[in-house]
Amino acid sequence: MRRTIFILLFFSTVLMLFAQQQENERFVKVFNLLVEAMNKQDYEAIVREYDKGMSTAFPLFKTTYFFKNNFDTFGKVIKIDPPQIKATDQAICVMYFERGQQDLTLYIDDQGKIKGFLFTTHVASEPQLNPQNTTEPNTAITQTPIPQSAKPVTQKPNSDSITHSETLKDIALSTPSSNPVKQPATPIIPDKQKTELYPPFTGTWIVTAGGEIREGITQHNLLQQQYTYEFSGTDVAGLRYKNDGKVNEDYFGYGREVVAPANGTVVEVIDGIRENSPGMRNPYAQIGNAIVIQHSNKEYSVLAFLKPGSIRIKVGDKITRGQVLAQCGSSGDATEPLLHYHLQDSPYLQTAKGIKFYFERAVVSKEGKKQLQLIHLPEIGEVITPE
Repeated sequence: MRRTIFILLFFSTVLMLFAQQQENERFVKVFNLLVEAMNKQDYEAIVREYDKGMSTAFPLFKTTYFFKNNFDTFGKVIKIDPPQIKATDQAICVMYFERGQQDLTLYIDDQGKIKGFLFTTHVASEPQLNPQNTTEPNTAITQTPIPQSAKPVTQKPNSDSITHSETLKDIALSTPSSNPVKQPATPIIPDKQKTELYPPFTGTWIVTAGGEIREGITQHNLLQQQYTYEFSGTDVAGLRYKNDGKVNEDYFGYGREVVAPANGTVVEVIDGIRENSPGMRNPYAQIGNAIVIQHSNKEYSVLAFLKPGSIRIKVGDKITRGQVLAQCGSSGDATEPLLHYHLQDSPYLQTAKGIKFYFERAVVSKEGKKQLQLIHLPEIGEVITPE
């Protein structure tokens, strides 16, 4: 009897190991095909490895733009580590490029077709910036953006698979303002930053400037000014100012609290820059009063145009998400009370490159529709309120 049980256990173990080996080989094959196509810049070959949903959501022109930017930034793949299986349809591996390393999380279906992927720049494990932060360690993202006309791939999990037939806006559910905001499914997109960012303000704000392509900026997407946004506070009716708007105090955003978008460490504080009157700029100190926060060694938040004397923190302070940092002002390049926000890849304002970023959660109103958005890329004209 014992011998029979031992034999059964032995064969069960052998079968389990065999199944794991087959699963690993299935992912290795797809990773190798993808790497070969990336190095040859054969984007049609990449699309041929997609499942039906992925082909619809991320067709050739989007795939070409995404992987071409990635190739221009990182170069060819030199080697990859063996994949780590995370689930029956998910594995991750480290990819070593000519100019950097990236983690690639790959999702495949039963036929070995790609139904999703997520690139993040590989960063060695580092200590948490704040012991209260329970999220995973922050790493930087690939700076391989998709053009305004090419919306990012999303994945909507269900009991059977991950599909790609919906954009982020399709997933976000429209909700009347009188009812609780419904919870949309969390998408996975290929170019999201690792730090979980939230709107850096209280109250209601409208996006007055920003986006993937800023006018007057070269088409290369790794410039310092890329992905910068400006927010203007509004009242409940959506107005930015009262009276004639000729003084800063007329603007509803003026003096409103600016908060930390994520946990981090303060690495730069600029204060003492005089404020502008509405319609005026300060060309000699364009950033104005500002704060730079380190979230990881490759992701830094910049909050600018702040009110002089309102900054509550100093260099070296550990801060937590939602902590009040300062007040909205009209310093630097601001022509009215505004909050400037962007994410960049280093602490140096003069040389850093801008990173596309998404807010983890935000209530967004546009064209009369109010929606809870997950992993949201702001757009001009949207009214955004923290959840």
